[in-house]
Amino acid sequence: MRYLEPDDALTADVLDAARHLEALGLFEEQPNAQAWMKPTEKMLALAIEITEDRNRALELFDVTAKLAERCRLEPVSDCGWGKPKTPEQSALGITGNPFEVLWQKAHSEIERYYPRENKRLIQQVQHRLGQELITINKLGFATYFLTVADVAQMIRDMKIRSQARGSGAGSLVNYLLGISGVDPIEHDLLFERFLSTERSSLPDIDIDVESARRHDIYRAIFKRYGSQRVTLLSMQSTYRGRGAMRDSGLALGLAEDEIDDIAKNMWRFSAGSFRGALAIKPELAQFAAAVEEDRRMNLLVDMTERLDRLPRYISMHPCGVILGDSTLLNLTPVEPSGAGLPMSQFDKDDMDPMGFLKLDVLGVRMQSTMAYAIQEISRVRGENVDLDRVPRDDAETFKAIRTTNTLGVFQIESPGQRELTGKHQPTQFNDLTIQISLFRPGPMKGNMIAPYLDGRHGFAKPDFIHPDLEPILRESWGVVIFHEHVIRILNVMTGCTLAKADELRRSLENPRANQMVKQFFKKEAAARKYPAAVIEKVWKILEGFSSFGFCKAHGAAFALPTYQSAWLKTHYPTEFMAGLFTHDPGMYPKRLLLSEARRLGVNLLPIDVNCSTNEYRVEKIKRKTIDHQIIKSDESDIGVRMALNEIQGISEAEIERIINEQPFVDVADFYLRAKPSRRSLERLALIGALDQLGYQSGGEGVTRGDIVARVRQLNALKKRPIPNQDQPTLDFEIFEQLPTGNLEMSMDQKVQHELEIMNLDFSQHVLDQYRPMLDEMGVVNSSELVSMRGKSDVLVAGVRVATQTPPMKSGKRVVFITLDDGTGCSDSTFFNEAQSRCSNILFNTKLLIISGKIRRTGVRGVSLMAENAWDLKELWDQWLVAVENREQAQNFYV
Repeated sequence: MRYLEPDDALTADVLDAARHLEALGLFEEQPNAQAWMKPTEKMLALAIEITEDRNRALELFDVTAKLAERCRLEPVSDCGWGKPKTPEQSALGITGNPFEVLWQKAHSEIERYYPRENKRLIQQVQHRLGQELITINKLGFATYFLTVADVAQMIRDMKIRSQARGSGAGSLVNYLLGISGVDPIEHDLLFERFLSTERSSLPDIDIDVESARRHDIYRAIFKRYGSQRVTLLSMQSTYRGRGAMRDSGLALGLAEDEIDDIAKNMWRFSAGSFRGALAIKPELAQFAAAVEEDRRMNLLVDMTERLDRLPRYISMHPCGVILGDSTLLNLTPVEPSGAGLPMSQFDKDDMDPMGFLKLDVLGVRMQSTMAYAIQEISRVRGENVDLDRVPRDDAETFKAIRTTNTLGVFQIESPGQRELTGKHQPTQFNDLTIQISLFRPGPMKGNMIAPYLDGRHGFAKPDFIHPDLEPILRESWGVVIFHEHVIRILNVMTGCTLAKADELRRSLENPRANQMVKQFFKKEAAARKYPAAVIEKVWKILEGFSSFGFCKAHGAAFALPTYQSAWLKTHYPTEFMAGLFTHDPGMYPKRLLLSEARRLGVNLLPIDVNCSTNEYRVEKIKRKTIDHQIIKSDESDIGVRMALNEIQGISEAEIERIINEQPFVDVADFYLRAKPSRRSLERLALIGALDQLGYQSGGEGVTRGDIVARVRQLNALKKRPIPNQDQPTLDFEIFEQLPTGNLEMSMDQKVQHELEIMNLDFSQHVLDQYRPMLDEMGVVNSSELVSMRGKSDVLVAGVRVATQTPPMKSGKRVVFITLDDGTGCSDSTFFNEAQSRCSNILFNTKLLIISGKIRRTGVRGVSLMAENAWDLKELWDQWLVAVENREQAQNFYV
């Protein structure tokens, strides 16, 4: 049996084609369409037909039933479902009662985190810690917390940055054990949102770590606890729109170019909604017409929709590690993972009821970025920065955040977050927690942002509904934002425990249970003498909250690296940008980060085979080379040296040889000792990586054209000479003088080579070559938009750096496009009418000109309400023709 219904046979054929990577008809397909799950009566009829003996058929049925019974597992008795399975005490290296060990560890850390002289705070800490430990003991989870703490300590011992995320940040035990870096008392977080006696399942503790070191941590966990107690988690990758269409097109034998043309216009919708998308997506209009005329295209749509959400392949989960006792491998099948470590064939939904400890060790590139920046600060400046100890109320950091120049800053760099930052104007750490929590699909759909901002900026009086709720909602100006708000409201108005209140909050998401919560809330609130109007108003908020809220502990855990990354960008911009370039943590292409580095005044040093490595390193510079001019600068200046691995096509082995053989004295020396491929050698020359070698051997008059000519001479040699063995060749061909008289490359040529070879415009912004036309058209720089009046008509231009189609309250698609013009970013919003005007370039064109009206949304909040868009290169070609005739040039307009 392969499928449920007879009609699924075609789907199975398509999946077979994907597995064989061949079109239908080019491989041996299933012999018939009968591998569906037939009812008992039909199977019996088939068995009788095959055996030609009813009694024999019944015997076979009986044998099959007995075999199935022997294979049956009883989940609780056979697999221990629901029973916690954590590493044994011996594996943890502890003796005695695990709870007593946990109690001692937690209490011993109080003085480290809280000042002894603040007796009132110490009493509060001790009381809360006692309550948390009582709950942990009742649930029998002491070993669980000791295990997670052991892993967290192991990560710290490896000098790897880490930070807990999620509701676990609301636990004082996690804070004291070093699992979380967020103080739950300072930030008013609830333990009950994380763990309570109302729930018996093991909680999830997610730990963010440096992405570059994630696999090192996995291997350390396997080594620490033994492979019999550890396995990685797997996940089923399922078919989405583009993938389903590509495999369906392959099965139908469509040409690759034809498949690519369709795929590039399939922008973020499920495979199951393909036919519906044809009617409403303007960029699919041409394909929709083809579907009407061509039966193959119509079949392609049908086959694509059939694959929706079906498993495509099994892969390693991005962060899941399963820890258990020594029986782990008896309860889950494993296979090798891409990391070379055992991986369970169960996904997280399979694993949840098994009772094993699921630890999410998530690789976060921002953690690697910050670790790298700290490393460079220490190496270059000799300063040791403890990022976890820097003050979290730094005025300069918040001032920088309020400018909305937050590219590269964790969580608040997207166009929407930058706009919200301009409106919000955060001044303290909790503001970041709130902002991160507000910028989620639920709060945006629930219209929580506008009333919060109105209250914060004094445009409206906060509505706390009842005086009892003011202490709960004061931080959010009367708006219910967090899960913790709901829990406390239920606790105050019904008198139930915080643990019970969290269970009620969870029940709000279930339509059937929702009615039970409603009855309980109204009855208990009335019994506590709350007015009927207050009860009704609060209930409407709670009822609508189920899909809108966010966990404050999660927001606070995210706010910490947000603040830390902003602090580094403010105080150590060069080192921070080096980290960003090396680990590439954000949503934007690296070329936009180059523009941001220029805006910050960071010195950018080109790739140089004598200085560059496989990382973006910070260098002290006494001189800065720009083209052929030597410009003296302060001896204390530092800059970021570009990395060799930005060169497309260069191998790791080539990079390693270059680094190991540095320094080189001239081009020939580099050719002989680094042994680059012909392609890599020419690419290095074209982007200027050999310039300094040319200047060293040929003097200041050498042009890059001379160096490229020399490289082509070397590449023309039939074989690379070996020193001593081929001495005559070395004398006459390798060490001859550089050719001279070749023209210097123009700036446009340099940028073109950089874009082709590195996909970066290093020497100057790619838009600069179009400035004559843009100036004539009156295009406005993005840096000037903030000073313009709302509703002004403007033209902006730039390189597309982000395209987003987030879920909207209306359900209609809205497209947000961010352009970079070298002075900053402009954000444009395309609604339906504007989308239809420029559907052919909306998602695929790289260089754009957009027309629209200025939309002001606060002190620094500014964006464009788009009306139309054009391909900048097409306009450039038209303009070049027009300038040949000045009369035409003067009349040229979009």
